[in-house]
Amino acid sequence: MSLQELHDGFFSGALDMATYAAAMQPLHRQLLDYANLLPATDVARIEIADGQVVLTCRSTGLKLCYEDPLDRYAVLSLLNFGKYEAADTTALLRFAEGLAGAEPFTFLDIGANMGWYALSLAQRFPAATVHAFEPVPATFRILERNLALNGFANVTLHNQGLADRPGTQTIYCDPRISGRASGRNLVEDPAALPVPCAFTRLDDFVQAHGVRPDLLKVDVEGAELLVFRGGLETLAAHRPLILAEMLRKWARKFGYHPDEIIALLAGLGYVCTFMEDRRMLELAAMTEAVNAKNFFFLHRDRHAALLAGLVR
Repeated sequence: MSLQELHDGFFSGALDMATYAAAMQPLHRQLLDYANLLPATDVARIEIADGQVVLTCRSTGLKLCYEDPLDRYAVLSLLNFGKYEAADTTALLRFAEGLAGAEPFTFLDIGANMGWYALSLAQRFPAATVHAFEPVPATFRILERNLALNGFANVTLHNQGLADRPGTQTIYCDPRISGRASGRNLVEDPAALPVPCAFTRLDDFVQAHGVRPDLLKVDVEGAELLVFRGGLETLAAHRPLILAEMLRKWARKFGYHPDEIIALLAGLGYVCTFMEDRRMLELAAMTEAVNAKNFFFLHRDRHAALLAGLVR
């Protein structure tokens, strides 16, 4: 029985005091277990208040709400594995340091989910302008809660996605994994929930809002090529540094190969790179030997200094 079921059972008279107390003891003991677990993780503390659980990151001070059920959610990754996408987060922040050296920059988090990257950038660079895009209403509400918990004034949230055409599109949401929400039913799960979501094009958003993006993160579960196709004018004009997820199995669901992204962006002057053993390596084409899932695209002209100093 769950904690709530035991509680209700006792106060309804279904359980006697001795049975209730004995059953509750090991559940309460887990509070001490978590206290002993935290030193090995990036979670400094867990706060339990009326109706909510909030984790505070040790390294950044970010506050993140925990919502159940969300397997592989960032806060569970922090507890299970100690960190969340640490190498890519560190690399993105390092690149952002270079951008911040010139003037305040603009970051677009496309496929923001619960806001890990948007909030991390906003916290580290308070002079930056951050736009976070999350089309799924339920996930967007978590994003809103996380922004409210941290109180950053330099983040604007958008309950819409970016693609190659505007309008309403169906997103298939895995009810167990918050990050698995895609324009395709990625694992052919009959339990996936079809959710109508609003979409626009990157070019249309930039023109309508007068935005000059310097940095993009694109993680949209296989639809990354569609985001880039809808933003060709923006990419050509502003040449932002790009962090993009590229998974062959998800791209296949949309009828393309990641090499099409590499070729498309190469035509605009970009070099594809990825992290391996703390080194930044150049990638001309995806091979079976590449295990990375996130890739950085740097423009040969705008990011020449970064390329010269980091990429082999």
